[in-house]
Amino acid sequence: MMQARRWIPLFLLGLALAAAAVLRPRPPLAAVEIPASDKPVTNPMKGLAAWGENYRQDPYVAFAYVPVYWNELEPRQGEYDFAALEERCHFARWRADGVRLILRLVPDTPTEEKHMDIPQWLYDAMDGAGTWYDGDYGQGFSPDYENQVFRQAHRALIAALGQRYAEDPQVAFIELGSLGHWGEWHVDTGAGIAPFPTQAVTDGYVQDYLAVFSPNRLLLRRPYTIGREQGLGLYNDSFGLPDSHGEWLSWIAEGYRSDQNGEWLPGMPEFWRKAPSGGELSPQQEDGWYFSADQFPTTLALLEQSHTTFLGPNAPAYGELSGTEAENLRTLLAEMGYTLGVRKCIIRRAALSAALQVELIWENTGLAPLYADWPVALELRDETGQTVWSGRTEAPFSDWGPGRHTLACSLPGAGALPRGTYTLWVGIVDPLTDAPGVALQMETEHDGALYRAAAFSL
Repeated sequence: MMQARRWIPLFLLGLALAAAAVLRPRPPLAAVEIPASDKPVTNPMKGLAAWGENYRQDPYVAFAYVPVYWNELEPRQGEYDFAALEERCHFARWRADGVRLILRLVPDTPTEEKHMDIPQWLYDAMDGAGTWYDGDYGQGFSPDYENQVFRQAHRALIAALGQRYAEDPQVAFIELGSLGHWGEWHVDTGAGIAPFPTQAVTDGYVQDYLAVFSPNRLLLRRPYTIGREQGLGLYNDSFGLPDSHGEWLSWIAEGYRSDQNGEWLPGMPEFWRKAPSGGELSPQQEDGWYFSADQFPTTLALLEQSHTTFLGPNAPAYGELSGTEAENLRTLLAEMGYTLGVRKCIIRRAALSAALQVELIWENTGLAPLYADWPVALELRDETGQTVWSGRTEAPFSDWGPGRHTLACSLPGAGALPRGTYTLWVGIVDPLTDAPGVALQMETEHDGALYRAAAFSL
């Protein structure tokens, strides 16, 4: 009996050693470092925006800006003419070019003539609540934004926009217009218009958007408490002018007192980590001025400080600039928004099975996240270059700011491939085409937007 007990510890030790041998990590099939290439100049979801009405083929244009006019979209209450909007702003032609859309509801556009941008039926239902004005900006009608009829009609309109576009991959971002001249959240009180409403009112308009669109697609013109709390983006319609741009950055960093109603509004210093920073070059200067040898260092610094993802619709067209100015524009585009690439690829067999596991170390050398969780495409190719396995995995790109990030996944069924040498190819799928469509910053062989990450043998 005593002899049997002596064997028990030896038996358990043997089991432990056997288990350790089974569970010991296998040497990787591949562990490849991939150097960074030059930054791609253009990519989806970053770059310049063109006017939606003015269709053009332009390799620098990633977005089309779409002003949504209420009197066009809802000529009769509850009847939405999306066909008119989509025809005026060439939705189909932009989609064919891979160009995404930025929408802004514009309720009041000053012009040289007396006019109204809201529908007649709404004006009548409000009993004309608002102000006809003729001031420094021009002429038009400023609605009473505190009017409950207007508020309810706005809620219904945004719900209709959401039903139409919330799941549309072509619609990238929504600038929260709805209030003020050009939807820029300010009014000309010198023209007799009542002061801009307080947050007690404007928060309701923001909530209309939040009810149907995800926060990381929404941008405010100025920092607001609700923007900070909900993780909204910001856009600057006076980008590039050092004084006004510097003031905008100070609002973001420190908060400010509104020149519209005296209300204190808090800063949003880290907003760009969750939602985009956008804007357009101020029309107070010619486009070329921003890219001149003397001015461009300031333009680039303001881009970096703002973590900017898009600029437009006031932005230079491809071929409009030449020489140093054209090269500086290319530099600005390359630095804008995200820039992604795989820096290391590790391929292993699982410890207890033949399954293949991949670990990808990504790097974002840009200024901002992608703001969309697009799938990663993976392919295995044999020695003849034929694809023998393919699959996709999700990646939290919207959380990946500048720096390195790890993505681990398995390749279901790939472990059963016959013995041989294989290569792993990686790409990011653009939902607009359902195919790899992002240029990656990787110094390696590529096939379109698929990049060779590693070679290994089974």
